[in-house]
Amino acid sequence: MRVVYYLAASLDGRIAGPEHDLAFLQTLSGGPSGYGYDEFIAEIDGLVVGASSWDFMKDYAWTYGERPVWVVTHRDDVPTIEGADTHVFSGGVADLVRELEAAGLERVWVIGGGNVVGQFLAVDRLDEVIVTFAPTFVGRGPAVADGEFPLRRFQLVGVERREGDDGVQLRYERDRSRE
Repeated sequence: MRVVYYLAASLDGRIAGPEHDLAFLQTLSGGPSGYGYDEFIAEIDGLVVGASSWDFMKDYAWTYGERPVWVVTHRDDVPTIEGADTHVFSGGVADLVRELEAAGLERVWVIGGGNVVGQFLAVDRLDEVIVTFAPTFVGRGPAVADGEFPLRRFQLVGVERREGDDGVQLRYERDRSRE
């Protein structure tokens, strides 16, 4: 099973501003389809999301089809989203990985947030990062990854820039051979 972190970030490494403000994404013209989102999501068969990101997502329509989603939280009151096949998980990420593998998933998208990504980095189970950098700074807000984890080396395997847009997408794969 491969675990992928697909995200957009500001130049200062923020995945949102305060209060989940995503205005920085407006600096990318044309929306996510220009950076391969449709092709990316077609290969995903499961999702992982942290509680804060889920709280943000609950206010929007479910757009991920029948893909199951694991919400990582220690809270009891997890809101539902109509159409989402939701699994609430409150253990360690290593146990979550075993659960995802037992479910037969092949390619899982860690939607975020940075705390959950940090937990995957801590157990060395983040295999790929696909990040689109928006040409702006946010200043405050959640980071790309947060928490305590050792340095993890990734190898740059792709760079994409869309004509007429100042953003850039970088694709990295985990390089375990150099450690």
